[in-house]
Amino acid sequence: MNPERTTMGLQRLGRDTLLYGLSTLLVRGLQIFLIPVYSRALGSGDYGVVETVAIAGALVNLTVALEISQGMARYIADAPDERARRAYASTAVGFAALAYAAFALAVWAFSDGLAHWLLAGQAPPKTLALAAAAIAINGVFVIVQDLLRWQLRPGSYVVASLAYALGSAGVGIWLVAVQEVGVAGVFWGQLAGALLGMVVSLSRASGLLERVFDAQRLQTMLRYSLPLVLSGAAVFGNLFIDRIVVRELLGLEALGVYGVTARFASVVSILAVGLQAALSPLVFRHWREPGTAATLGRICRWYLVAMVALVGAIALLSAPIMGTLTGPAFHGGSAVLPLLTLGAMFSTLYVFAPGLFLGERTGRVALLNVAGAMLNLFAALLLTRWFGLLGAALAATIAPACVFAGYLALGRPWFTVPYRAPRIAFTLTLVVALVLIGMTWPTNPTLWDPATLVAKAALWCLCLGLAVALGTDAADRYQASQVLRALARQRSH
Repeated sequence: MNPERTTMGLQRLGRDTLLYGLSTLLVRGLQIFLIPVYSRALGSGDYGVVETVAIAGALVNLTVALEISQGMARYIADAPDERARRAYASTAVGFAALAYAAFALAVWAFSDGLAHWLLAGQAPPKTLALAAAAIAINGVFVIVQDLLRWQLRPGSYVVASLAYALGSAGVGIWLVAVQEVGVAGVFWGQLAGALLGMVVSLSRASGLLERVFDAQRLQTMLRYSLPLVLSGAAVFGNLFIDRIVVRELLGLEALGVYGVTARFASVVSILAVGLQAALSPLVFRHWREPGTAATLGRICRWYLVAMVALVGAIALLSAPIMGTLTGPAFHGGSAVLPLLTLGAMFSTLYVFAPGLFLGERTGRVALLNVAGAMLNLFAALLLTRWFGLLGAALAATIAPACVFAGYLALGRPWFTVPYRAPRIAFTLTLVVALVLIGMTWPTNPTLWDPATLVAKAALWCLCLGLAVALGTDAADRYQASQVLRALARQRSH
């Protein structure tokens, strides 16, 4: 293969995955930006409604359209010509639109009973019907936006995400904070953002859609996508089981506090999106080449050093963060923020253990995710009864840690990464230590007390220095310095 062509291909791959990471960062970052606005304008019970709908929406997106987007992605890539490509895309979008329309109509028809059961009287049935419409429009928007990825138009993908972000934030803030319409304003914002994003996506993906619905191609896509519903449901469980248990055992107000706190903890996964988006395609393309495993191990060691800095900072500053950025009803979340941040870190580590994916053992991936979801459920039911929100956070940390361990153990026969286990273990110990210190540090009435901040900063710097010195080796540090020099030269030119 032409080396120059290969280099150019890798450059495009890196650029595109960076743009996709930016898109995800934009949407998830918006959710964190809206927390101070919504948490001050809404009560914890109202925010519990928002969290309940978010959980239900995630489950709906995994099940209602039967993961047809996965089948669409698989067969568009291998379609023999443009006509077949358009047939697959149009059929998938049409099926998704019909499925989501049926879902929204069903919720509207049974909104009285569903609102009483799901929202516990915190919001009227018409609000639930509105939320269902927002979920349905968002589901169609997502699959149409995915078409832009398969047209190799990452710039258009980001524009669609920007349209969604601006639409949902603008309308939501205006209705909730200015017009004071309550929790319904949140769902009107989501509906407006999804509609705007869908219009932008359709305008950019029009060349891949036509008026056709091919039942045979639909069957082909569903045969591929149906097994992925189970795996997706298991991933959903690992993400939301703790919140479901909190709602059932502790109530909507506790869920509101827990949900807001979890949004701050998600900063870890948001900041990891860019790396994950760029790293996974490169590993899949070059995993057979000498040196790829060693490079992945080196990146993993530096990633954990970065987690010492990020998770440690959030853990040590949990009380000032919650006290400054949320209303008084949510300040109690500072006790569980360090632990939730640790769990968020563990949920990102699977990218450094790709053996099962490279070995095409996706059935084992599904079983591993199902086992993790069952562990999460069992631990959450047990620990939440004993320790309240802290127990739910502990369950949300244990489950992804065990799933990551499963990826490490089960994937080794197909791809072995030289992690340098003692160094990895040392850095992880530092992260856990900072989390425990953040949880047990005495509460100061002055959130940003200078003396306390100096002490925490000194501890943070010490742990970060130890992570660099003992969590990496000389070769790791040399490679990092070379990369920094290369970046500096590029900026100077």
